[in-house]
Amino acid sequence: MTALEQVPTTRVVMPVDAPRPSAPEEPVIFRFPAPDDPPPGSARMFAVAVYSAGLGLCGVAVGLYAVLAVVSGAPVWYLPALAALTLLSVALVVAAFLAIHQRALPWMLLLAAAPPMAANLYLAVSY
Repeated sequence: MTALEQVPTTRVVMPVDAPRPSAPEEPVIFRFPAPDDPPPGSARMFAVAVYSAGLGLCGVAVGLYAVLAVVSGAPVWYLPALAALTLLSVALVVAAFLAIHQRALPWMLLLAAAPPMAANLYLAVSY
């Protein structure tokens, strides 16, 4: 056989009606919406976005205050504590957006995101 000759290949054709193995579908809670998912309601999306924006603005205010505190000589534990609380709050908000198609889970996640941000605010103001 030379390099220019084609190698014969075997083609396997499956019948159209052949059963295909499928895994049992398990509900996925945290996922990006699929193209065939119905969009969430406008009021629901707006409420989640407004709540998230409020938490985000609070985080920005804490961050600006933290920059001033670090420049003025904050203790070593101050910035890592603020960062950990902020990351926890942001992770819960992201999870709420990923679970927007669930009934109550986004609201529980958003409510769970508020205490770390409140602790963040308290820590920033009390220092």
